[in-house]
Amino acid sequence: MSPPQLLAPAPVERACRCAWAEASSATLDPAEQAALAALSQWLDEPELPYAILHGPRPGRRSVVAAHLVRSQHEGTAYAAQLVPLGPDLRLERDLIALLVSRLLADYVGGPPRRLRAKIAEEHLRVGPTEGEPSLLLAITDVEEAEPLVSWPALFSAVGPRVKVLATVEGDEAAARAWIPRLGFDPARTRILPLPSRPWPAPGDPAELLAAAGAVPARLLGLLSAAYGRLREDEITTALGAPIESALAGIEPLVTAVDGTYAFRWNAARREVEERLDSSARETSIRRLLSLAPDGYPCAYTRAHLEQAAAPLQAFAALVTEEHLARWMARPEGYLGFVADLERVRRRAVEALASGREAAALAVRAALVEASVNWCARREDHEAPVGVEPLDREEPIADERKQAKALIALGAAMAAGPARAEVLAWAEDAARRIPEAELRGDALVALAEAAGDDRGHALAREALAAYRDAADPVLPQLLSVGVLPPDEGVAVAREALASLRDGGGDPGDLDLFADRFPRAVAEALWADAEALPGPARARALAALAEVLGDPDHVRAAFAAVEQHADPYDPLAHRTLARLVPLLAVPEARRAAALAPRFGERAAELFEGLIPRLRALGDPAEDLLEALPEASRVRALARSLPFATEPGPLWARIDAALRRAEPLDRYGLLFDVGPWLGAAGESDALLALIAPLSDAHHLNALGFLARHDPAHAPELARRALPLALRLGADEPDRLLDLVPLARHFPPEGAAAVFGFLLDALAGDFRSAALAGDGVSLERLVPLIAALAGDEGLAGAAREVVQVAAWFP
Repeated sequence: MSPPQLLAPAPVERACRCAWAEASSATLDPAEQAALAALSQWLDEPELPYAILHGPRPGRRSVVAAHLVRSQHEGTAYAAQLVPLGPDLRLERDLIALLVSRLLADYVGGPPRRLRAKIAEEHLRVGPTEGEPSLLLAITDVEEAEPLVSWPALFSAVGPRVKVLATVEGDEAAARAWIPRLGFDPARTRILPLPSRPWPAPGDPAELLAAAGAVPARLLGLLSAAYGRLREDEITTALGAPIESALAGIEPLVTAVDGTYAFRWNAARREVEERLDSSARETSIRRLLSLAPDGYPCAYTRAHLEQAAAPLQAFAALVTEEHLARWMARPEGYLGFVADLERVRRRAVEALASGREAAALAVRAALVEASVNWCARREDHEAPVGVEPLDREEPIADERKQAKALIALGAAMAAGPARAEVLAWAEDAARRIPEAELRGDALVALAEAAGDDRGHALAREALAAYRDAADPVLPQLLSVGVLPPDEGVAVAREALASLRDGGGDPGDLDLFADRFPRAVAEALWADAEALPGPARARALAALAEVLGDPDHVRAAFAAVEQHADPYDPLAHRTLARLVPLLAVPEARRAAALAPRFGERAAELFEGLIPRLRALGDPAEDLLEALPEASRVRALARSLPFATEPGPLWARIDAALRRAEPLDRYGLLFDVGPWLGAAGESDALLALIAPLSDAHHLNALGFLARHDPAHAPELARRALPLALRLGADEPDRLLDLVPLARHFPPEGAAAVFGFLLDALAGDFRSAALAGDGVSLERLVPLIAALAGDEGLAGAAREVVQVAAWFP
């Protein structure tokens, strides 16, 4: 009986067909029948989802496993699947392709990491649904798999109707050593032995190798070093001899399937491998990797580089257009390429401790993977795993996002030629943005980063872009802060006049005034005083906030007081922006106005009380009128102005202790900025001690941003929690990225790796910017790990990958 048809790439399907034919048709001896009976009994033990069948090398553990699977095909209790590791199934990408083809009936494509997660979460941890048979996975010869297969990510938790059998070479100690590597639970694992079995005559590898001629011995060397089956033409090229002469005398060790050759048994391959000296093995690998680039080297170069611990630069050739083109012409297609990208990226992250150039390669691999994800189109759901054509016709480049990423990278660098080059790339991207207003926004950001004369030139260019926009008036105000003062004044006056005469709201000046230099704010004051009604109040309040002197604040408050309309949604905001600047008389008058704003009154009081206390007025009457949460916030905001903060802190502490732990947690974010600045972070954290690690992580990260004295310690305490909780929730790690300068190097690299995984797994135009993880948000982390060299390298990859995927 054959196992179900596989929707897997041809090499994977071929390996399974070959292994099944060899193993399931073999006749069991008495010891093997006893092992099969023990495994059948294990299937009836629901408390033991895991089993390991172990034994010495000549034992036929895979044969027993195949017979267990076959016995289930004849019944209805288990949907049994054989996963035979060996030729063409030693790499993780092949294992994932096989499991996907067996487990995901609704497969719609995706990179290996996403498929691995889907298998683990939806099919192994949950298990079959009601009405479906239980699931049995029999994985043979797990020691054949490459060392970096993510076993625990698959099997660390399986559902109640899932069984996983692994066969392992070695004694019971070897079997137990595999339990944590596979992610099995030791208390729920059955360990079963299989006695030794002699090599079948004439199949003893040692005897055949000793008697083999030079060419057959070289063929055995090639097959033992290869990660997959070799085609006949590849063998002929590598050996310089026809296959017939190469097979002379060693036929019992080798099996031929569809014009490809490999060892008949994994155990025989290992016997030969152990008898070859290192120079013979290295010679075999050189011959394999010198074959045609679109053949064996395309699929397995990465595995050989990892096995040889090659320098990182050697892996860069796997992140190229040429490598992608070769993969897309192979049966494994997209799946094979993105599997290479994932491993190269992770290797680069691991190498960060010894070289800053690794950051650029890690970024490149992530950007390329996200771009390929964007281009991959799953057109045929009946096609094998990985067979996904790339749609390169629809442009995916986004010049605005490129410019945004490049500006962020360049702005974080120290002045010098490298920074200038990165900002020049950003200029080029910004000028290619087709929408005039968005082009102006990017040029303004560049002007702010460039400064001085170059910044002024870019600001003028931005202004010209804004004037080409559909609604040019308000956007022009964004350029005021980066123009020379006299030009900024002229632009602002022109915009105000346009708003006033064109039916707009000149009070909208307040949306941009915080970007105005003082000279511009002073020059515009008279223009703002001439505005009508509420617009005058809004404009004057915004300009007074920039100017800050008492006369301007007093005049602005008089206008705000005159137009404090509780039904105007902007009036509350206008008053709030003046509160931190008011003198005592105006602050008391503002307190009399506050109740007009209903539910928003408490927010105004929370700003007024600290201002009054800073001016010597204790404002106890206002404090007592507030609900407790608002009172606690007002007291906390008053701490920086208290000559003796002790009594204030005592009142805050008493109120926090009266609250329930979750309420305290909410209040922590209200009072944290002020209590953190006062060095009270540990006291606040003690108040939420009963809460979860997730609550503590959020609190630690928040307080670290407001408690500079303790920020390094708080960030280091938050990091292990973030790494544990944030593997599947990148936002938890992103929240800590601004604190990256406080991370130890190994912790920063781990965060970088997790976040690049999230970025690479996304589907967006080169993953340069966007919601969630983006290159722009990773800038503090790249700077902490690799400095200006890393930032410049990442910028170079943005440019190159954007050109690769236009």
